[in-house]
Amino acid sequence: MRINNLNLYNFKNHSDLKITLNADITCITGKNGVGKTNILDAIYLLGTCKSYFNPIDYQLIKHQESITSINAQFQNDTQIDLQMVLELGKKKKLKNNGKQYVKLIDHIGLINVVIITPDDIELVKGNSEERRRFMDLTLCQTDRTYLNCLTDYQKVLEQRNKQLKLFAQHQHFDQDILDGYNHKLIPPALYIHQKRQDFILMVQQLFNEFYSFFQSGQEKVQMNYLSDLNTESFEELLVKSKDKDLVLERTNVGIHKDDLVFEIDSFPLKKFGSQGQNKSFIIALKLAQYHYLNKTVENTPILLLDDIFEKIDEERAEKLIQLISVKDFGQIIITDTHSERVRKYFDNTNKSINFVEL
Repeated sequence: MRINNLNLYNFKNHSDLKITLNADITCITGKNGVGKTNILDAIYLLGTCKSYFNPIDYQLIKHQESITSINAQFQNDTQIDLQMVLELGKKKKLKNNGKQYVKLIDHIGLINVVIITPDDIELVKGNSEERRRFMDLTLCQTDRTYLNCLTDYQKVLEQRNKQLKLFAQHQHFDQDILDGYNHKLIPPALYIHQKRQDFILMVQQLFNEFYSFFQSGQEKVQMNYLSDLNTESFEELLVKSKDKDLVLERTNVGIHKDDLVFEIDSFPLKKFGSQGQNKSFIIALKLAQYHYLNKTVENTPILLLDDIFEKIDEERAEKLIQLISVKDFGQIIITDTHSERVRKYFDNTNKSINFVEL
C-alpha cells in the first residue's frame, strides 16, 4: 500500500495543505511547530479511524473552525480515494471512492500503518492501557473477528458497570441480571485473550531479532502477557469477584485489566532500563509490529517515523536506516527538523526519495 497525495483542510494547524508523498521514502522537514507530526497523524487517522495523539475528535479541527477534512489517494492494485470529514457536534464521516461507510469499523484493515514517535516511551513508562492499546490496534488491523469481539466486550462491560451502579443506587441486587451480562461478556473475552496470547508469541520472536540488532550486549529481553484469564476461567473469576464488583461498582476482572510486562535480564524494564535500552526496546517493538502486520495482511504497511532521529544516537539512527532501506519495508514517511541530517542518512539508499520542506 502507498499513499500518493494528501490534502488537509483545517486539520490542526494546517488551513489548506497539499502534499505529494508518492516516493518510497518521503522526508518532511521544517522547524518545530510547523505541523510535520500532524501530517503523519492525518495518515494514521485515515488508516485506523483514530488519531494517534488526540483521543477527542474535535481537537483535530483547527482552532476557531468548525469543520476539517482529509483527502488522500492511496495506491495498491487499484486507486483508493479517501475523504474524512469531522464537524463539531457530529460523528466523523469517511468515504471510500465516493461511497460513505455506514460503520467506520468496516474500513479498519484496508490501510495498514505503523507509527514510531518519541511519545512511544509511554509503552514502557505508562500504564497498562497504553500496552493494551498497542495489542488492540495491531490485532484490529489484521482480524475482523477480534475487532468485533473487542467492540462487543467494551459495550457489554459498560452496560455491566452501569448495572452495578444501579444495584448500589437502588440497594437492590438481582443475580439473574448480572448473570445475563456475564454470559455476554465471556465469549468475546475468550477470543480476545487467545489472540493476544498468539500475538505476543509471534511478536516476541521478531522483537528479539530487532533488539539484538540495535542493542550491543547480551542482555535478555522478554515480554510477559499478564491476564486474569491465564490461570482461571473467566466464568469463575466473575463469580469470585462479585462482592468486590458490587462494593466498587465496576468490573474488576477481565481482559480490560490485561497488561504486558517488559523485562530485561529478568528485571522490569520500566524500573531498571537505561535510556538507550528503552529506545532500542521501543524501536524494536514497533518494527516487530510492522513485520507482524506485513506477515498477516495482504498490503504492505506504511511506516511513519516522527522526529525519530532527534531522539536516538547516531549509531542507532544508522542502524535504523540500514534496516528500513531494504526491500522488506514498503513506503516510509519521515519527519525531521534538519533536512541536512536526513539527506546524509539516505545518501546511499537505492529507494526513491522525496524531500518536502514546510
